[in-house]
Amino acid sequence: MSTVRRKPVLVRALLPIAALLLAGCPDPMKKYSLDPRALVANGLDEQSARAAAPFGDELVRYLLGKSRSGGDEFILRVDFEPGGFAPVMDTIGDVEALLIVMRDFPSLEITIEGHTDNAGDAQKNQKLSQWRANWVKQFLLERGIEDNRIAAEGLGDSVPIADNATERGREKNRRLVVRIVNYAGKPINVHLKRQREKLSEGRSTAQ
Repeated sequence: MSTVRRKPVLVRALLPIAALLLAGCPDPMKKYSLDPRALVANGLDEQSARAAAPFGDELVRYLLGKSRSGGDEFILRVDFEPGGFAPVMDTIGDVEALLIVMRDFPSLEITIEGHTDNAGDAQKNQKLSQWRANWVKQFLLERGIEDNRIAAEGLGDSVPIADNATERGREKNRRLVVRIVNYAGKPINVHLKRQREKLSEGRSTAQ
């Protein structure tokens, strides 16, 4: 009797494993779906996720060939304590997204630029910006990204993008920037699955 009772439990336990084997185990590192199903791509959850965390989405789309007004520069939204070089840890979502993108695009090479406002001593600002850029680089290195793919440069207050006379301007000038240095050494020419299918259909028709 005890054996008969155990069989349904064993079957129920094996069903999820069988389902995983049939479907294929997903790579936990591949968090981006570059060609999502239409229902997902057009869903409110997908749209709200992109609006809440645009960094990774914009970077991936750029690497797939989509032009953007900011060109090859992407701002990392990270908060630091005043005068500190380590970020507030619950604000490093963009850095984590950068890690995933670099894993998914193994030929991508970047420079991380640190910038400050002009408050205080210029030399100290330069050192602080370098420390912050170094922190991001070290974060990526410790998680397996090769050293030759990442440069870190502290530019201090030498490249403002807003008026340092206002608090809002100073806030904009305090930033970390990811600059695309190289991607396979040539213009990006990557097609999504749907685009490849259309190209294939066009060739078949022409023949």
